[in-house]
Amino acid sequence: MLSPELETRAFLGRPVVDIYGRSLGRVIGIERNAFGELEGVQVEAAGGLIVSAKARQLGLTPKIITLTPDWKLEAVDIISELSLLRKRISALESLKDTKEIEGEIYRELLDSQKAGYYDKVKTAEALSASMKHRLSEVGGQISSLTRYLVNAKLDHKSGELDEESLKLAQGSIEPTLHPLIAERNDLAGSLKTLEEVLPSRVTVSQTR
Repeated sequence: MLSPELETRAFLGRPVVDIYGRSLGRVIGIERNAFGELEGVQVEAAGGLIVSAKARQLGLTPKIITLTPDWKLEAVDIISELSLLRKRISALESLKDTKEIEGEIYRELLDSQKAGYYDKVKTAEALSASMKHRLSEVGGQISSLTRYLVNAKLDHKSGELDEESLKLAQGSIEPTLHPLIAERNDLAGSLKTLEEVLPSRVTVSQTR
């Protein structure tokens, strides 16, 4: 762990990019908790917009800071937690079947585990809805940029646009399009993995 002084030097003024390669701005502020531990940073983005990022989203390299989207980290956490909760409930059911646990204790533990599981399912469903919304936004942006690129190529083929202008159009569109495609693919893959754990419902019988 870096000292506060070294952290300040490492982060302040450092350029920030996301994991898809887009430039987000530069770090202009550091947030710490009551114990002086790094909690997050403030990033000055284009147009003077200030964006907050949590410490766990940040990856420090010699030249830049890489930021992982919060949804991606949350999805990994939720998938792991849901899988563990299902395993614990299954293990509890197994203990009941082999009569290694008393009925009253089994019911108490079962209620607790099920409550935790269903609360986590609700959190996962909310995250899934948020990711789908972002996926829709990204998909719309990709469609628009792709149309612009195709139109530029069509104009070039028909002689309405010269080679230099086509290169200018491609140089303007493609640096934005490629990160969007990477983000779309990442969102789609993470959503698929998240939704594979969402439909499962643990059904357990009560002792008589």
